[in-house]
Amino acid sequence: MITVIFVRHGETFWNVEQRYQGQKDSPLSPLGREQAAKVGQFLSTRAIDAVFCSDLQRAYFTAKRIGERHDLEPQVDPRLREMSFGVWEGKTRGEVIQEYSQLWDARSRDILRTRIPQGELPGEVVERFHSFLREQTENGKSTDRTIVVVSHGGALRLVLSSLLHIPLEKSYGIRQSNAGVSELLCFQEGTECRWEAVTINSTAHLG
Repeated sequence: MITVIFVRHGETFWNVEQRYQGQKDSPLSPLGREQAAKVGQFLSTRAIDAVFCSDLQRAYFTAKRIGERHDLEPQVDPRLREMSFGVWEGKTRGEVIQEYSQLWDARSRDILRTRIPQGELPGEVVERFHSFLREQTENGKSTDRTIVVVSHGGALRLVLSSLLHIPLEKSYGIRQSNAGVSELLCFQEGTECRWEAVTINSTAHLG
């Protein structure tokens, strides 16, 4: 059995301003730094074999606070990045609705096939994230290990939905709070994983 602990990064300044971040980098706010420290403390009692994170600084900083409790340096992987929102990045929802009203309406009707210019489709995010997960769960890896994966709200909603067989267009029903923790178990069945959720978006450690 392989345990995967998914963590969303701490709050950023753009989270506070409700801007699309995507693959642009906004630094953690003071609260976000506090959240990163708290999630590090929360996971300090777990036996963790490796910490992986997106190459975006908000994820890396959060992963550092987790890894330092275990003498582990986060292993950076761009496949764990947030979904790219293309030309919407840096804009608020209100600005997007005003500047891209037709695209906003089209995406509201069909989020899976409506591409934001220079952005990714949800299925593409899932594909790259699954590529990473397959490497970590394939035969030949230790079948009794725990890893932490620090990523981003949109990407994590999509990936958790895919692993739990929830339609991707319903992924917004899975809240991913800043520094929230979701834990899934991978039971290897041949070359595939059967995924089982232990907890989704636990935030009690932030109180």
